[in-house]
Amino acid sequence: DFGKGKSNTTTMISKWNAKAYGDQDKCSSHKDMWGQIQKEVNNGWFVPSRAEWTAFAGEFGITEDSSNNKYYENFGLSYYYWSSSQSSSYNVWPIYFDSDHMNGNGVSNSYSVRLSATF
Repeated sequence: DFGKGKSNTTTMISKWNAKAYGDQDKCSSHKDMWGQIQKEVNNGWFVPSRAEWTAFAGEFGITEDSSNNKYYENFGLSYYYWSSSQSSSYNVWPIYFDSDHMNGNGVSNSYSVRLSATF
């Protein structure tokens, strides 16, 4: 569902805060990812949903083809990112710019995070 990133992010943060995971807030110089995201959420930022990532990539015509001027690295993007959409309690839908697809993958995997905002 397009537009779900904000509510998905709020739900994920709520779940994160309800239970201690790993090195959550272990020390001031190594805060957990969701702890950092919470600060940005207050300023209107969120983790995009699966549909929002798809719309973003489609609108700009982003491609995995390095010979194309719309190659994902030319936009300053990494090759994969978290989305805020989960396919189950154990799987998330990350976007893979290096292979032009989205695939359900375990929430324990490491992906880059890029926040979005609508103003």
